[in-house]
Amino acid sequence: MALKVDLRNFLDEKGNVLALTEQASKVFQFITKIISSVSENIEQPLIDVDLKCNTRADGLSCDGSIDATNIAFDMIEWHCDICEASGTISNWQASMWDKQDRTIH
Repeated sequence: MALKVDLRNFLDEKGNVLALTEQASKVFQFITKIISSVSENIEQPLIDVDLKCNTRADGLSCDGSIDATNIAFDMIEWHCDICEASGTISNWQASMWDKQDRTIH
């Protein structure tokens, strides 16, 4: 089953992180690490995120690594290289975790 995340669900109207449960905080840290890694390397077709699959929740035994890519404007897709864990992250652009270089014209 894929984890579909809209980053806005973790943020208030000013872009600040909401008060989160311990589990939601783990998921949030997991997805923001993916956002930062992908946005820093946005031109690469596939990014090996420095993140283990089991960091997204307590009790997961998978030691697989996370690969991710920017599949469309404002959509990141990620998956574990060992198990079937996968997901998408939307509405991440212009967040504080978006590390893309900006060009001012």
